[in-house]
Amino acid sequence: MRNFYIDLFVELGMQLVILGSGQDAGVPQIGCYCDNCVKSREDKTFRRLGPSIALMDSKKKFCYLIDASQDLKDQIDMINELLQKDPSEKSFPIDGIFLTHTHYGHIAGLWSLGKECIDIKKIIIHCTQKMKQFLENYHPFKHLIEQENITPIPFEIGTKQHYNEFSISSFEVPHRNEYVDTVGYIIHATKTVVYLPDLDYWTEEILAIIEQADIAIVDASFYSKDELPRMTNVPHPPMIETMERLKDSTTEIYFTHFNHTNKTLDVTSKERKETLEKGFKLAYDGLIIEV
Repeated sequence: MRNFYIDLFVELGMQLVILGSGQDAGVPQIGCYCDNCVKSREDKTFRRLGPSIALMDSKKKFCYLIDASQDLKDQIDMINELLQKDPSEKSFPIDGIFLTHTHYGHIAGLWSLGKECIDIKKIIIHCTQKMKQFLENYHPFKHLIEQENITPIPFEIGTKQHYNEFSISSFEVPHRNEYVDTVGYIIHATKTVVYLPDLDYWTEEILAIIEQADIAIVDASFYSKDELPRMTNVPHPPMIETMERLKDSTTEIYFTHFNHTNKTLDVTSKERKETLEKGFKLAYDGLIIEV
């Protein structure tokens, strides 16, 4: 029996696919045995891979990623399945990768492009000038460039770039920029989509960007400020605050980048029920959004 969702994907045009909706470490998190992590070990459908999305079209056969998580290997398999490639023809189907920032779950997958793994050649990495300099100066990324596995192409923040059936622009995001800057992306296709998996706090400028979009996929690392004792070290606006700020928004809001502590991961939780009742949506690995 053919997979209904894959058949639907083939019939539609350009799609945004959630490849990973977990926070950087995913769910389960290494060394953790909280209820969510235990359940995800027992039931693999409950797992959340590292944060990444794909912009792809099965008819025109193009695919771009935003961020390269540590789970890139599994995420490439997801893409090949959606493209319905014959097992003997399956390959590395990525035309380019856009990066948001240097934190583990958003960049670690680049290392698997080198000679220890697939040894792919000249994959274009779209990034800011500061990110390009970081990749050029630090191992293992410097080595990947030297071996021609990756080719960083910088863009100017705020400038719209055109690729296949869509264009994309970026905006600055406040987010613990220990090494380089952080950006979110605005995807311009039939619909306008904001992808913002990581930020420290909301600004009026970013809220205005979301208001101008049809869809926004935003940071949901934590449901509330009391679920992690060290929140001051890893600041993220909790979902409670985000829902209050966006309660009157006409933009379709999806939450992503869930930390393993997030109470909405439990399908029986009152937090999940209340989030959905307020009209917000919860992204999950494999979710396909027509854009």
